Amino acid sequence: MFLTTPSPGVLRAAGARAWLPIRGGAPPQPRWLSTTNMSAAAGHIISFNRSSTPELTQLLDTYRQMVILPTYLSVEQRRQIYKPKLQHILKNDPVTMEIDGVVHKFRYRSLVADVPSTRTTANQAIAMMTTPGDFKNIPPLLEGFVRAGRKLSSEFYGKIIRKLAMNDCLHIVVNCIKGVDRTGFKLNRSDLINALLVYMQRPAITSGWNEFKTKTALKDVRLILNILESDKDHAPKAAQAGAFPYYRDPQVLAARLHMAAARAVHHRGGKDEDGTVAKYAEELVTLWPENKGLLDLQPDDAYKKDGNMRYLLHRDAYLFYAAPVLNGLTLAAQVVDPGLAMQLQNRADMVDAEVSTALAAPERTRGGRGEAMYNALFNPQAAQVEQQEAAEVEEAA
Repeated sequence: MFLTTPSPGVLRAAGARAWLPIRGGAPPQPRWLSTTNMSAAAGHIISFNRSSTPELTQLLDTYRQMVILPTYLSVEQRRQIYKPKLQHILKNDPVTMEIDGVVHKFRYRSLVADVPSTRTTANQAIAMMTTPGDFKNIPPLLEGFVRAGRKLSSEFYGKIIRKLAMNDCLHIVVNCIKGVDRTGFKLNRSDLINALLVYMQRPAITSGWNEFKTKTALKDVRLILNILESDKDHAPKAAQAGAFPYYRDPQVLAARLHMAAARAVHHRGGKDEDGTVAKYAEELVTLWPENKGLLDLQPDDAYKKDGNMRYLLHRDAYLFYAAPVLNGLTLAAQVVDPGLAMQLQNRADMVDAEVSTALAAPERTRGGRGEAMYNALFNPQAAQVEQQEAAEVEEAA
């Protein structure tokens, strides 16, 4: 569960004053909000789970106290606690709110000096999280950002995807995506969508095509495609929209084809028993023009400054995204009829040429995630060496 729901009558607020200091006279008595009204307005109260370190606990608690909880106060109360002229009054007579038996006191806080930076808090929190229990705090943290009206960069959401993928907790990302209206986690950019899809395939790839992991990856990829098609909250802004709706983008659809073809080749004796691979392949080649590589699917403007596809121009990043596409086209060509196989191979040859160029590029980052993904799919000996070296480094540490 993302949230903690207070029982009826638990949440009460005091000090909902509708006054300002009046010269030459005493202010009127405070106006108290009823329990019913405040409970209905607040609904769920955002809270965090136990963290693995005191530092992370303090970071999250400070943000909750200083930024999130004030959003449950009335507009007038929030205005008061941020108003310097009322600092001396609130010092002795703070606005109070009781949540689950705990009284929270809201004194004056400076928006500049006292309220923590959302960007700093977000990045520090993700960096500090190391355990599954820590990662469970990501959904309520994102909800807090949304409730407080704080905006985060797409790079931050990409960081969440990478962090949780490397810790086998991508299900938390999926939950955030499903609850986009609360968490603000939108799949409205090509880089975020395709990073998530590659990381969903990664357990199957790195396991040497374990049957359960491959089946799970196919299920997860299908889920994301369904969300992209059905949930309009993930629709991109005009500047981020590509040549295709994301649920019809060949690069996106290639993830589904890859996992379906991997199941047919590795677990079903090389047979497309239910015709799923052929179905996905036909849809893909219809959308993917002949003699075009992955980089040719989008217009040139998409790769210019501020273009939505510039992430593919980084050579190692390109390998990370393109290697699974190439493998999926190649595997699918092995299990469909010859005519369809030729069409798939045509696209595969174009992508293979781009991959070879990326591999040979002198500016490519060596040892990056793209090279690791390529080796896992096409150079298993190198991938095994990488795994051994990583294990030795971890053991030495």
